[in-house]
Amino acid sequence: MRTHPAPTECEVIQPATPRGQILTPLILIHDGGGTTFAYHCLSQLAGRAVFGIANPRFHSGVPWEGGVPEMAAAYLQMIRSTVTKGREFPAQAPYSYGTTADGGRLKRRRILLGGWSLGGLLSLEIARLVGEEDRDVEIVGLLFVDSVYPVWPKGSEVKIGRFVEDEKLETEEPKNVRLAKRAMKMAGQAVRVWTMPRCGAASETEVEVPKAVGYADADSSDGGGERAGPTADEADVEKDFYVSKEEKETAEVMWERPPRAVLVKAKEHVPMPIEGISSVDVYRGDEKLGWDGYCPGFVEEVLLTEGSHFDMFAWANCDGITEKINEACQILEGVTIRGGRK
Repeated sequence: MRTHPAPTECEVIQPATPRGQILTPLILIHDGGGTTFAYHCLSQLAGRAVFGIANPRFHSGVPWEGGVPEMAAAYLQMIRSTVTKGREFPAQAPYSYGTTADGGRLKRRRILLGGWSLGGLLSLEIARLVGEEDRDVEIVGLLFVDSVYPVWPKGSEVKIGRFVEDEKLETEEPKNVRLAKRAMKMAGQAVRVWTMPRCGAASETEVEVPKAVGYADADSSDGGGERAGPTADEADVEKDFYVSKEEKETAEVMWERPPRAVLVKAKEHVPMPIEGISSVDVYRGDEKLGWDGYCPGFVEEVLLTEGSHFDMFAWANCDGITEKINEACQILEGVTIRGGRK
């Protein structure tokens, strides 16, 4: 099997322009397909330095036995190397000072971190690893690009449509398409077994999260009355990468709340040629794609962009999503005026 050595630093998506040297760099993590191709389709983000992390095992297909935490740990090392040694990391980029336990002084580089779909979930796990006392990195904020809260809405029986792949057609597809499909399948499995860090701010009260608005649940033909409780066969409902909140979160509180986040959200549902909806649309009717069910208020802003989950980076939508990502970065930096606040 051909092997591809893992990179030690993040790749450069957009180098900083002279005016962008003082802006907080943005690091974008790959989507479920494993590549950073979509980010290369973006127009310039106001001269800001933009870096990317692709799945280093995209070609080999070697699984991450440790799942999302192992991926996050590996990517954090790449981020550390980039901000401390990277030649393309802007020398004038913002930093903050911290203090070690023994009174020493730390100079930490400030970054914005995020990604499309899986990339947003990985950025959340990386933020947990970084914490508030890291020696090298401070995460100013998280940018979720249509990343969905991976907890099944309690009591929902919404039907997820499942494609049946034609094996003959699959063998005729371009190699990178086959590799991306393999990566997406492995990503879904990794997300399903990932245990998210419990958020202290949400530990005392459970937030009511809407079901998929716009789609009738399996029991909607009963006259519209309230359900008395889950059906006997609720466990058999197809949930793809979703699990219950009890299964998804750690037993103990891991942090009070994650870094503040902005969500860039696709306006449309994924068109489905079969019965049911795409798994990424289970929370499409919820303003924040379910994230208030994890930690109320940590997603501070939602910016709508054209397209559905899978075509929001299509050429026709690139200028629009570039504008929204740029706005999200400005909001997280606190340098834009929006609704009367800086």
